[in-house]
Amino acid sequence: MIKHIFIATIKPGISNTSVEQTIQNMRAMKDTVPEIKAITVGRSLGWAGSDDTVSMVIDVADHDSFNRLLASDAHQKVSATAGNVFRTDNFVLSQITY
Repeated sequence: MIKHIFIATIKPGISNTSVEQTIQNMRAMKDTVPEIKAITVGRSLGWAGSDDTVSMVIDVADHDSFNRLLASDAHQKVSATAGNVFRTDNFVLSQITY
């Protein structure tokens, strides 16, 4: 199994409503992308590290499933609107096996 980890910094001045709607849109990818085995998306609590980020962790079976996720209409839609809420110059992306 693969965990895809995505961390994005929220742009200054973005409303909590906009951030929460974006989080809901990210979570909704599970409804239409069968490659997603599990998804967790949430705003940082700020206990340690940054408090102005949203993190997403997606579990997929393998590299081919990861590629299908990235190519999916749902992921393309989320990606196309990410810049409305997040800074696009400092995304953190990582994939790990477990």
